[in-house]
Amino acid sequence: MPLRRRHDREARIRRFIRRHFGVRPRNLAPYLEALRHSSSLGCQKDGLTSNERLEFLGDSVLDMIVVDMLFRKFPDGDEGEMTRMKARLVSRESLNLLGQEIGVEHLLDAQTGKGSVHASLRGNAMEAVVGAVYLDRGFRKTQRGVLKLLKRFDLDHRLQATVDFKSKLHEWGQKRKKKIQFKVVREFKRDGQQLYKMQVLIGGKVMGTSDGPSKKSAEQAAAREACRHIFGDD
Repeated sequence: MPLRRRHDREARIRRFIRRHFGVRPRNLAPYLEALRHSSSLGCQKDGLTSNERLEFLGDSVLDMIVVDMLFRKFPDGDEGEMTRMKARLVSRESLNLLGQEIGVEHLLDAQTGKGSVHASLRGNAMEAVVGAVYLDRGFRKTQRGVLKLLKRFDLDHRLQATVDFKSKLHEWGQKRKKKIQFKVVREFKRDGQQLYKMQVLIGGKVMGTSDGPSKKSAEQAAAREACRHIFGDD
């Protein structure tokens, strides 16, 4: 790669990490590795290391960050529910979505042919970048950066919205002539984050209660809990 192009790319990577993770890279090497897919010409010709090892590391770091967040955010949450929440947040679908939102593919060194970047490459790169931030700046700064991203894109709500539990609940209520109501029972802050506690009532009886960073996300989460009681699904 010509020197000018290399310097331009390095500058873009530095801006990308500062913008989305809130840290200034000290050592750029792990970030270059994190954004280098095994299909890149550099890997093929020069034997450079691909991002696969950093994917492995980033996957474990992400798990720890999300587990710690859920454990603190839901002090009364049961193990099974928190396990399902963690699975949604660090699923391949969520990482692919997050990678698309922040445009990680535009920095990815990969030979993708004439087609567009496959979604899984974005998710893999996201894991690798998290691993790179961890190596460069340590766990605490990585944790703050990842939580900032999750909050910024309200990812949990967007994933839940793939199944519109609120609409599903209203449709069920209309067929059975049951009155469905959503009520904000509390507005509060936790660790500086604005949260809403929402209840869903069916015929005046509370059937679901949940927190969320927005009223819509709290409604979806409460409706999801009610649907689990009614339909026995997740």
